[in-house]
Amino acid sequence: MKNFKYIFILLAIAVSLVNCTPDPIDIDVQPAEERLVIASQILPNSIMVIGLTRSFSPLDPDGHEDTLQNDFLDRILVADAIVTVTHPSGTDTLYMLTPGIYASINVLLEDYGSYTVHAKDPLTGLEVTATTELLPPVAFDSIRPYKQLVDGDTTPFIHYELSDYGAAADYYVVCFYRKSQDTSAFDINDYFNRGSNQLNRFDLITDQDFNQNGKLIRNTQLADVSTIDTIAVTVSHITKGYYEFLTAYKRSSSLFNQLSGEPINYPTNVEGGYGYFNTHFPEVRIFELRNY
Repeated sequence: MKNFKYIFILLAIAVSLVNCTPDPIDIDVQPAEERLVIASQILPNSIMVIGLTRSFSPLDPDGHEDTLQNDFLDRILVADAIVTVTHPSGTDTLYMLTPGIYASINVLLEDYGSYTVHAKDPLTGLEVTATTELLPPVAFDSIRPYKQLVDGDTTPFIHYELSDYGAAADYYVVCFYRKSQDTSAFDINDYFNRGSNQLNRFDLITDQDFNQNGKLIRNTQLADVSTIDTIAVTVSHITKGYYEFLTAYKRSSSLFNQLSGEPINYPTNVEGGYGYFNTHFPEVRIFELRNY
């Protein structure tokens, strides 16, 4: 009888819990206000490239597909925008290479110079502006790929050495890109095509990472990279603000894609929009791993 008594008690508790469960409440989540998103890069030969897109909701399933569909790209890539960069020697208007990507070869690069970008979307009327500083470039002391067995598989590594620039509170980023095609060309027009120029990983470096002699020595394993791939490795001297922006992406546990990534809640220097405007000048080293 005691067993039946306990069973009846448990059933009564279960019924009570079911009856106490509140009815579901419909929640209407309003999407964030659409804004412009800025990204930037200085390429070899002093070409400044600005990425300009429209933000999208993190609830939008199209933004999380492995392959971005053309209609989604048409919606977020800003075409025919007016994009200018003001620098110590004047103001230049950038040319549209393709929707969402604007470039200029006339922007003069001056160490510690102030650079301001302004962009206006002709479709929505949205405008953004951002200002940053160009820091002196840095270069690898030495860099070389090598291969090593890891769990029975031949895995590519990069050995690189770097010297601290020497000024107070310096910040750096080392990026590792993969291109599977048999060519050393990295085409900015393919930026949005996942599977072309893939950012494999990036290392963030501060003064504290250097030894007492101002030297940094690292060996970095490249995951998801074939021993016959072509890779590019870049090093850049970056501002504290951009370092904090990239640190936030690191914490999100995903590789950053500034132009098509959802930028809300990340540090920004963009007024009226999202993203980050930076003018770091990278040194680029390209390696065909089949030769090592």
